Amino acid sequence: MVQQQSIQGRVFAVFQNLGTLALLAIAFPINCTIVLASLLWNFFSRLLSKQVVLIENPKNILIGGGRMTKTLQLARSFHAAGHRVILFDIHKYWFSGYRFSNAVAGFYTLPDPHLDLEGYTTALRAIAKQENIDFFVPVGIFANGYFDSKRQPVLSGCCETFHFDADTMKMLDDKFTFTEKARSLSLSVPKTLLITDPEQVIKFDFSNEKNKYILKSIAYDPVFRLDMTKLPMESLEKMAVHVRSLPISKDNPWILQEFITGKEYCTHSTVRNGELTVHCCCESSAFQVNYENVDKPEILQWVSHFVKELQLTGQISFDFIQ
Repeated sequence: MVQQQSIQGRVFAVFQNLGTLALLAIAFPINCTIVLASLLWNFFSRLLSKQVVLIENPKNILIGGGRMTKTLQLARSFHAAGHRVILFDIHKYWFSGYRFSNAVAGFYTLPDPHLDLEGYTTALRAIAKQENIDFFVPVGIFANGYFDSKRQPVLSGCCETFHFDADTMKMLDDKFTFTEKARSLSLSVPKTLLITDPEQVIKFDFSNEKNKYILKSIAYDPVFRLDMTKLPMESLEKMAVHVRSLPISKDNPWILQEFITGKEYCTHSTVRNGELTVHCCCESSAFQVNYENVDKPEILQWVSHFVKELQLTGQISFDFIQ
């Protein structure tokens, strides 16, 4: 029976893939026509139009992370205000679609800072010098590539940068230290315990807890981040087997965190010297590409208090459950 179901599943997958390919083939000439028309329209509109400079002293802006939606939005916003925008990404993403945007004046690729920090640093400083960069905005993975091997801003002395310092980045990137910092500021956060040994979970007394708990790796883990197993499980033995199967150790700590139910929201804020200058709150979605703003005063107050107390300057995002 199991073998028969497996064969049926494979057959279904084959026909599903063939159907998808057939639909793509049908849509291909239509997509090509639309793309060609758009390219021609953009080409001639650029020739006939003149950019309106909204400021007296336009800047050269360098943005890192040439494959993210927020990167393109930033580029368009800076460009619309009259600034000149340069994008960069790692070599792997050399064919980023954003490099063809009318809002982008130049595009570069660099070594991956996680694999070759010195090469990345040297190349980025060369770009900043060549393009006379005035302002650097790192986005996405380049938030980590913002620092050199001495934990100093990679473009220190070259231009103004819009980002947090190394200690703040480390605190925000650690689920446990971030939660503890927010709690110390009297902000609402889930109950969270630092776990360095599976036995801590097995011996934890869940009897007085109203909510279930989940385990999360502090370090980013593309596999276990999807594991939403609720604890405690129906039996201690089953829970022990599950927890001991996870790569929890002193060198790879996890957190045991209260599981909160409710509506999920995400925010993205631009802050300068602890003050919100731009803030968006939207409902969470699977791919997080819907940014319709919703009014949530309690969330706005939470974010405002956090960034003000830490006097942050940069871009920051949070996930909330209400």
